[in-house]
Amino acid sequence: MASDEDRRCGSVCLLNCTKCVRGDYAAGGSGNSDGTVPLWAATAAELVATALLVALSCLAPCAAPDASPLHASITSGLIVTLLVQCFDHLCGAMMNPTVTLAAVLRGRITARVGAAYAAAQLLGAAAAPALTALVAPSALTALTAPAHNLTSTAALCVTRPADGLPLYKAVCIEALLGGLLALANCASWDPRNRLLTDSWPLRIGTIVTVLTLLTGRLTGASINPARSFGPALWATDFTHHWVYWLGPLGGSALCSLLYAGLWHAPPAAVPRALPPPPPPPYSTEGDKRRPV
Repeated sequence: MASDEDRRCGSVCLLNCTKCVRGDYAAGGSGNSDGTVPLWAATAAELVATALLVALSCLAPCAAPDASPLHASITSGLIVTLLVQCFDHLCGAMMNPTVTLAAVLRGRITARVGAAYAAAQLLGAAAAPALTALVAPSALTALTAPAHNLTSTAALCVTRPADGLPLYKAVCIEALLGGLLALANCASWDPRNRLLTDSWPLRIGTIVTVLTLLTGRLTGASINPARSFGPALWATDFTHHWVYWLGPLGGSALCSLLYAGLWHAPPAAVPRALPPPPPPPYSTEGDKRRPV
């Protein structure tokens, strides 16, 4: 069984079960009596969440191929907000090997759970372009390539460094983005912030919006090896694909270890308190409501 320390910090692994990584135990009728979610169910949720992330990310440019960088960035952030709201209580809604690596290095999940999550993320990403091609209007899908086929949809979503951008700079950009995303997640997992999780979907969505807006035209701001892997697999285009593995994963590992070394807090650390609620305008004592 998990120790009291594990319970206080909300770690993911409890024997063969999984808990929500940002709060108390994940609730749900399909879970166990203590509210935990079985590992297989959490892994399935991670697969579905990642598939939806990649599919929706590819669908957006199909619907608006001439969208501005601001439009694309806001769309990316809102997609993340939607999916984190839907799946965070089931599996943590990582949807990204970069985040999963940070969780393993910070002790939020075990290496075994991390490996299961990473496999689910890659499988979900590999299947996602098929879902996009299935639901995308054929007229808009045809805009992405001369021939109307599955590869045409995937080709629009393939991330590549901008023309003329040296590859070492592309790696550094993706490493910076991966590191910032890891820092944001490490802060959300910090025991000092355990009471400040209600708005997490909005906060992580805003973070993704900012990161993609800053560097979207340079590298595509993938920040996610799975996000780059699925479309590249369907388009059979792995040009400079390694950039989107080395950069985000390297940045995530570096910043996760930096956070652990400089700003680590024990699980029993006193959390930052929520502000007290305002007093009610009327007294609730007695049978009659009267002004305070």
